[in-house]
This record gives sequence, structure tokens and C-alpha cells, in this order.
Amino acid sequence: MSTVIVIRIPGVRLSREQCDALLHNILGENYSHVHLCHAVDAPETYIYLADFLEHPVAPAQASTTTETDSISTLAAAIAQHYPDANTNLLQQTMDLQGQAWGKTATFHYVVETDVDAAAEADFNDWYTQEHMPGLAAVPGTVRTMRLYNQDGAPRYHALYLLQTQETFGSPQWLAVRGTEWSSRVRPHFKNTKRTMFNIIR
Repeated sequence: MSTVIVIRIPGVRLSREQCDALLHNILGENYSHVHLCHAVDAPETYIYLADFLEHPVAPAQASTTTETDSISTLAAAIAQHYPDANTNLLQQTMDLQGQAWGKTATFHYVVETDVDAAAEADFNDWYTQEHMPGLAAVPGTVRTMRLYNQDGAPRYHALYLLQTQETFGSPQWLAVRGTEWSSRVRPHFKNTKRTMFNIIR
């Protein structure tokens, strides 16, 4: 199963140069493609370490235990520079080409959430069968993806790469969000965080 590391740093917007310096200081040259983005409405940086923006991520060769130990070491190193940072290893569970596949994405919308245990099966069916395919088909959506945070919270991480911010909130987008199934599932969300990001690189 493909994996991606996400580093969340609240309270700051790291420049490309600051991001590169941080990662090089900790990892040297031993890291994959970097996706850097800044929250639109608050000073916050997300860094994704993987090649997932342009190419599928190859299945991890290391065991889960080794990966977990590596992430713990990375998280501790990041925290020395940014004590409030949160670093997690996420498992990719879904990846869809959007209507605007091949176009340049400039915005990145993320929904992170937990869900009531009793509604989890329905929640996952909704995402897989209706919600994510529907949003992928909206004009201006470049790519959609779901990731699962096995060892942290929120556990579910849905992300949408968009050509423009106007894609979010378009009539087509709102129609997908406004279905009967959506109305049934959404009240079971917990610890939900929704963030629009500018893509820096």
C-alpha cells in the first residue's frame, strides 16, 4: 500500500527555502518529492513527503514497524525546530484523476476527520461510491485522494487538488456535497478540520 508523510506546522508559513533547509538538515538527500502548501485563512504550513502529486507512490519496502520507528524519529527532529508540529505516516486508500487532470493545481483543499464508529462503514462507502468520484468529476478538479492515519487523529484525510479556488463552491461542487447520502453521513463527523491551501510547490 502506498504511503505519504504529512508534516503540519501551525502558526507559520514556511517559504520554499525554509522548507528545503529544514528537510535537508534532518534528512539530507533522503526524501522524496515535496508538496508544500500554506493555509489560506491562517498561518499554517503542510508539507507532504511523497511523489504522489505527479506519479503514483511505489509500495513501501520497509516493514510497518520500521516505518513507524522512522516516522517517530522524523517527528522528534521536526519538533526540535517547531515544537507544535505534528508528523504522521498516512496510508493511501483512494486516488482519482479529476476532470482537469493534467492541468496545474494552484489550490489544495483538505478535510481531516474522525467518524462515529457506528457510521464508519456507511461513511467509507459514501466516500468511495459517491462523494469522492463526484467531486473528482467537477470541472476544475485536478486530482482527489484519500489517506488513512492509522496511528494518529483525525484518522481520515481527504484532499482535493484544484485549478482555482472557485472550483470549491461552484454549483457542481455544491450539488455533490448536497446529496441525501451526504446529509446522512456528515452529522457523524468528529474532530473535523477543513482547510483551503495555496500550493507553494
